[in-house]
Amino acid sequence: MSGKNKMRLLSVLIAAVLFLVPARAVFGAGSLDPDQKASLTMTLKSADEEVKVASGVEVSIYLVAEGKYSSSGIDFVLTDEYAASGLDLNGKITQSMIDDLRHYTLEKNISGTSQVSDADGLVKFEGLKSGFYLVMATSLPQGFTSFVPFLYSLPYYSAEAGSWKYDGVAEPKITYVAPVDVSVRKVWNDDGNNRPSSVTIRLDNEDGEYDSVILSDANEWRYTWTSLDATKKWSVKEINVPSEYKDTYSSQGLNFTVTNTKKLIQTGQLNWPVPVLIFAGAFLISAGIILKTTGKKDEE
Repeated sequence: MSGKNKMRLLSVLIAAVLFLVPARAVFGAGSLDPDQKASLTMTLKSADEEVKVASGVEVSIYLVAEGKYSSSGIDFVLTDEYAASGLDLNGKITQSMIDDLRHYTLEKNISGTSQVSDADGLVKFEGLKSGFYLVMATSLPQGFTSFVPFLYSLPYYSAEAGSWKYDGVAEPKITYVAPVDVSVRKVWNDDGNNRPSSVTIRLDNEDGEYDSVILSDANEWRYTWTSLDATKKWSVKEINVPSEYKDTYSSQGLNFTVTNTKKLIQTGQLNWPVPVLIFAGAFLISAGIILKTTGKKDEE
């Protein structure tokens, strides 16, 4: 094996060791400087074909483990806030473990340091002490639906440079989903007489009521909500449906139709003769039977 290939293999082995056993440095102190501050710079953008820059994202970092320096290198020890988290820094760290750590952080209301990404999606944390940091977004602008939390070690060993690096650079996994429009129209199924001049339609999602709008001739009984969160489940509901109408709903995608059908109005002219006619019919039948019987007796 050539010397060049040996060096490549050594670099791969070093990277593997650092990934599988991240909590303890396997190198001597070398260029380690306990007093040197670290930084972490991130570029927030989607990985889609059409790249979307995520500006205005609030990103927070949390010191999960502190770097402890010694003559043999650096160890990472869980802070008091994370001592009960169950995180094992001496084994392989999976995304599931990081997700659990995120939930733990939120549940325990642990304080972190926050920055907001600029117009180019850049966010930078400076003056950081050595340690393991949990990185996650605490707010996302419209259209961006997820930010995958991750752990980052500062400093970290660069096999390529053969030295420790205190200035980290990361590109978090972030997802963008284009916003959607939701439309509604009112259809009347009646003779056009005594129709209400307007109706109120409410727009809902799984979080509850989002908005409401009045439909009338002025807007041709139609309305469209624009740039809504595509991850929400949207629905519409007519408020205070007139008593003489029944409302029904249909949709094609996010285009909703609300139909008001006029009920059949039952009047006294339809109802009151029924029992009277039944009674009269029974009376006539009984009278006929009596007359028939009487006639037979007279014949006898």
